[in-house]
Amino acid sequence: MKCALASMGFINEDVQYNKNVIIETMTKYAKDVDIVVFGEAFLQGFYGATFEVEHDNKLAISQDDSIIKEICSVAKEHKVAVSFGLIEKSEKLFYSSQMTIDSNGEVIDVYRRVSPGWKEDFANEQYREGKEFHVFEFMGQRIVVGLCGDLWFDENVMKIRALYPDVVLWPVYTDFNYNEWNVSMKYEYAEQAGKVGGKVLYINSFCKDKNEDDIARGGSVLFDGGEIKQEIPSGKEDVLVVEV
Repeated sequence: MKCALASMGFINEDVQYNKNVIIETMTKYAKDVDIVVFGEAFLQGFYGATFEVEHDNKLAISQDDSIIKEICSVAKEHKVAVSFGLIEKSEKLFYSSQMTIDSNGEVIDVYRRVSPGWKEDFANEQYREGKEFHVFEFMGQRIVVGLCGDLWFDENVMKIRALYPDVVLWPVYTDFNYNEWNVSMKYEYAEQAGKVGGKVLYINSFCKDKNEDDIARGGSVLFDGGEIKQEIPSGKEDVLVVEV
């Protein structure tokens, strides 16, 4: 299974721009990989949600939204799968989710982040977490998704290990200074990935509309057995192609 880990740039709240990045990256890599994977909340941008219901009700999208249908159509046309983060709306509830669409244009998995670190403390009860991890099958491999902070809880690591995944997708939004990530933090993440076992695909985004030092600046890694096997550094938009 060949994967393109897309550390591409998003603009917060600009769903059309971010959707186009997803589609353009899918189209560009369709002949070279089986699946293109983006980071957490990529579709709206990680800071797109304000945790004010009136605002987020307009920003979040449901699983049957026309934007999802458009991405499904591109996946089918170009015969390439895609997995991306989004702020999902389900009735009156909101989730940080990861949607995976196969090369037939079918939604084959929607995972909802189980840890609360994606939202502000003042968010009301309409902002929810998912209930559990699960396996989905893709190209004969057992895939489990964990979003960002999900993998930093020992009980979650144990739950993932118990599912015996072949590959863990770890889409994140991490805002370390890019030098801090490149010099030190990536090794802490490698150690944590090693606790999960097997191959872990880490994908961070590049935030294009904020200029602070401590903001997401990309970086993707293939971790295997707690070691860094392949990587692209933080500091620029790029795509890492790996085979697992």
